[in-house]
Amino acid sequence: MEDFKGKVAVITGAASGIGKALARQCVAQGMNVAIVDLYLEGLSALTEELEQRGAKVLSESVDVSDMAAMKAFAARCVAEFGPVSVLFNNAGILRVGQTWEHTAEEWQKILSVNVMGVVNGVSAFVPGMIEAGIPAQIVNTGSVGSLVAAPGMAQYTACKMAVRGVTESLAYDLAAAAPHIDVSLLCPGPVSTPISDSLLGIAPGSEESEANVKMMQEQPDFITPDDCAERVFKAIRERKFWIFTHPFSNYYKRTSEAVADGINPVFVDVEFD
Repeated sequence: MEDFKGKVAVITGAASGIGKALARQCVAQGMNVAIVDLYLEGLSALTEELEQRGAKVLSESVDVSDMAAMKAFAARCVAEFGPVSVLFNNAGILRVGQTWEHTAEEWQKILSVNVMGVVNGVSAFVPGMIEAGIPAQIVNTGSVGSLVAAPGMAQYTACKMAVRGVTESLAYDLAAAAPHIDVSLLCPGPVSTPISDSLLGIAPGSEESEANVKMMQEQPDFITPDDCAERVFKAIRERKFWIFTHPFSNYYKRTSEAVADGINPVFVDVEFD
C-alpha cells in the first residue's frame, strides 16, 4: 500500500505505547481509525486527540481475547466506515519469570491476549478485507522474541514465536487466496513503552509511568513509539513482510547457523547491527 488517505485502519492495544503511535501515524497519513483497548482513560484521551486532528474515530473497550466481541466490533467498523484497509493486531501484555513458576491461569491469560488476540483479529476482519477486494495490509506485532528466546521470558517468547508462525502462514494463505492483501510481522527492538507497568505495579498513565518511559528513552538502543510507527509505515510502503525496528542480522545469522549445525543453545544478549 502507498495511498492511505481516506482509508480505514484498525488498531488494537491503541491506548498506549506502539499502538497509540500507530494510531497517530494513521491519522497523520489521512486515515480514519477504529481503536480498541481496555485502558479506558488512555483510549478516551487518544480519541479526543485524534478527533481534534480531524479524523473520524470509532473507539471502544474490547477484549481482544473474546472472539465474539471482536467480530461484533468488526461489523460496527464496516457499518460506520466501510471496508478496512489496514489492520494492526497490536494488543499484548508482558510477563517475566522462571518457566516453571507460571501457573496454568497465567499461561492461559497471556496466550489469550498475545496469541488469540491476533487470531481473533484475523478471524474478525480478514474475511471482509478479502471480500472488499481493495489493496490492504495486515501488521501483527511480534517481537525480537519471535525469533530468539531469552531466559526469564518463556511466556512472552512462546507467544511471540506463535505470532510469527500465524503471521507467516497467513501471508502464504493470502498470497494464494487474496494477493491484494499484504502481511507484515512487526518485530520491535527496544521501544520506550509502558508495557512493563503492570509488572512494576505502576498505574497506567501515571506520573511514575511517564517517568519510567522517559528513563527508557535515555538508554542505549531505545527508540520512541513514534519512531517505531514511522518505520512501520515505511516498511508497509516497501511491501516488507519482516519489519525490524532494530535489525540484528549478524546476530541472527550466527544463531541460525548454530541451529543448523545442531549446536546446543547458549544465551547471548542480542546485538543489533
